[in-house]
Amino acid sequence: MDGILLQTVEGLGDAPPVRTGCEIWEWLQSEKEEIAHEILSEGPLCQNAVGGVQEAEASEENGREIEWRHRGQLEARLREINDAQDRLMDGAYGRCTDCGAEIDSRRLAADPAVCLCFGCQKSTEAEVACCTM
Repeated sequence: MDGILLQTVEGLGDAPPVRTGCEIWEWLQSEKEEIAHEILSEGPLCQNAVGGVQEAEASEENGREIEWRHRGQLEARLREINDAQDRLMDGAYGRCTDCGAEIDSRRLAADPAVCLCFGCQKSTEAEVACCTM
């Protein structure tokens, strides 16, 4: 995933377009509406249990697990967007939430909801990778 993001950022060149706060807000709001629509269109996700034991074929269980993971990813992205909008209103947008350094404009152009500078993102990923091994 990192390689794709880095390629995207590198493809922007040296001078990504500078967006105003209003344009950033609108972009974030648009993505937020798309995600909310997708979450709502999936309907409620519930587990059907019979006598406390879930009876389903393995493929059906896998399908439900995929739905749960997808729903979790959508909800996480929605939180990222809401947090970015909060930072925009607070005047902290474009600053790393860990170290306070300015986030590179190319990184923000690739993902306006990003909250970490490249260094802090790499550290966070290294910690997560270390803890999952």
